[in-house]
Amino acid sequence: MEKLSVVLWNYKSYMHKYRLVNKNAKEVVDVQELADLEDAKEYFYLKKQIPSKDDFDKLYEVEEYEQKIKTHKFQ
Repeated sequence: MEKLSVVLWNYKSYMHKYRLVNKNAKEVVDVQELADLEDAKEYFYLKKQIPSKDDFDKLYEVEEYEQKIKTHKFQ
């Protein structure tokens, strides 16, 4: 069991969250956990099934997403 938890920890350390943002509406369309920015761009491009890569780039932006976690300090 310990070895499995180490493997999962290593897997999570390589993964980052990326979000697809509509440039016109300035809203988040999708969020996925992937290895790097290039993989994220390719994933979202294929998922949207837009014939032209240029059209995709005009409509959407892919950016890394860091989720802020609120923590409370108890005294």
